[in-house]
Amino acid sequence: MKLRIALIIIAIVLGIVAVVGVTGYINSIKASLEEEVEKVGVLVAAQNIPRETKVEDIISAKMVVIKEIPRKYLANGVLTSLDEYKGYVVAAPINEGEQITATKFVKPEEIGLSFVVPEGMVAVSIPVDEVIGVSNLINVGDRVNVIATFWPEEGTSQTTGGAVEQMLPEAQAGSETENTRVVTENQGVSARIEKEITRTLLWNVEVLYVGTKVASSQEAKEAIGLIGGRTTTETKAREIKTVTLAVSPEDSEKLVFSEEMGSVWLALVPVHGIKKEETPGRTLDNIFEE
Repeated sequence: MKLRIALIIIAIVLGIVAVVGVTGYINSIKASLEEEVEKVGVLVAAQNIPRETKVEDIISAKMVVIKEIPRKYLANGVLTSLDEYKGYVVAAPINEGEQITATKFVKPEEIGLSFVVPEGMVAVSIPVDEVIGVSNLINVGDRVNVIATFWPEEGTSQTTGGAVEQMLPEAQAGSETENTRVVTENQGVSARIEKEITRTLLWNVEVLYVGTKVASSQEAKEAIGLIGGRTTTETKAREIKTVTLAVSPEDSEKLVFSEEMGSVWLALVPVHGIKKEETPGRTLDNIFEE
């Protein structure tokens, strides 16, 4: 009889322990599920945000939005407001959909120089778009060829080697000296360029930096004009992309002149460069030649 009572008591105790254990397990699962399901409103990038973008510009342009994210997936240091970071800039590019954390921002003076100019070279930046910049495939450390296109202004023909042939005012007016021209020479005259021509200008140029900035509508119109695009009064604020190249002082003059007076394209070359060769340049006269 006593043995039977003892067994019943043990069974009851074991049952209680089992119930407590199962209840605890269920509660832990429930808490875990609630943690996964519970969402917290945090800042998320609504678009790609370039490096060095000011926090004030991010706020005014609404580049970030509050989004509900499950607590389990929150990034360390994720922010819910940028009010404390006014005066800061973006330290590294932020991708669309990325959570905004405190590590994404630094003070402007903390950015410093992000590249080193090789000895004897200078750094020159030119504006690019997706076409000129090889579909945004160009990265720091790559090498590119610079290809330039020139077209003489109306009434003027240009020469290589520093010679410029220009119609006299009388000739432009259709007088008896219609065929008269004045040639200004600089270190001799070489073949005249009287038609549009495209030619490889620089070879194996090192890319020092690829950067973007959020430009005002006026800056956007000016940059679009530089890269040969069409500008309108409706041009909106947009990202302006630039590529900084390491060139010799002499080549920097060629690059800037070509950017100002013609149209420049970049061609991505193999990592170790490509053998330089003499090219004839292309005009309508020889475009179909081998």
